[in-house]
Amino acid sequence: MAFKLGYSTYALHMVDPFEALQKIRQTGYDNLEVCVSDDWPTAPRRFGAGSQRKLATLSKSLGFPSPILFGGIDVCAREGERAAMMEKTLAKFEMAKALHYDDTPVLITTTAGQHRPGWEQGKTEIRDAFLRLGDAAARHGVTIAVEAHAGTDFETPEKAVWMMEHTRHPNLKLDLDISHFVVEGADMDHSVDICAPYSVMVHVKEGRKVDGEVQFRLTGEGLLDLPAFLRALTRNGLERLPVYAEVSVQQSRRPDYHPWRTAKFCYDALDRGRKTAAA
Repeated sequence: MAFKLGYSTYALHMVDPFEALQKIRQTGYDNLEVCVSDDWPTAPRRFGAGSQRKLATLSKSLGFPSPILFGGIDVCAREGERAAMMEKTLAKFEMAKALHYDDTPVLITTTAGQHRPGWEQGKTEIRDAFLRLGDAAARHGVTIAVEAHAGTDFETPEKAVWMMEHTRHPNLKLDLDISHFVVEGADMDHSVDICAPYSVMVHVKEGRKVDGEVQFRLTGEGLLDLPAFLRALTRNGLERLPVYAEVSVQQSRRPDYHPWRTAKFCYDALDRGRKTAAA
């Protein structure tokens, strides 16, 4: 089975969403992720019900499965800010359903958010915050894909697995974003092997740490062995999941950033990787 490749409008902050979908499809991608973070043009507060219906119609006409959402939820919002966070989150749940038109899972991915506490002292607080989110997601038929993130202290495959084992919530799964683990020095095969049983989606980009600072790079621009990564996914039965190329804002906010050359570069790297992996 050949891997399907996806792209995220997280890379396309400056592009009209309707143009973005058409260009993503023309580049060759099979699947679509729509970014609904607060300052993106497709955030629900900016992108109303009519626009959402129009986007769903366009996505379906282009042959995409229902889009998944890049959520940007501040899961660990402070107590006095939780009501506002949940109001935004429920709007994202509604948008996920508005964009949904097939039998694929309704998925929203998110990190723990900017207000997460330190891991050693606060991991049970993070767990409880995700459990509250999971309960809300269950009421709306949504699955949350939890993403660990390099440069924070919720950054390793072991911590991601701990979160799954200590929540055991049917609406909480993992976004297997290999870049965050590899940047932090984790072994790629080990990361895939232990996260695979809990994973419902796959992100990939590249990067490294320089003087303790995370520097992300484009998929295919670093040293990640993409065929080996895809073979690791296959070995763990995840070849059914699309692999979404993600572009960090470290790249997309550069003045010389070109969105469509970038999309093509990432596509070509992943396409070469899947052909080599299948050989």
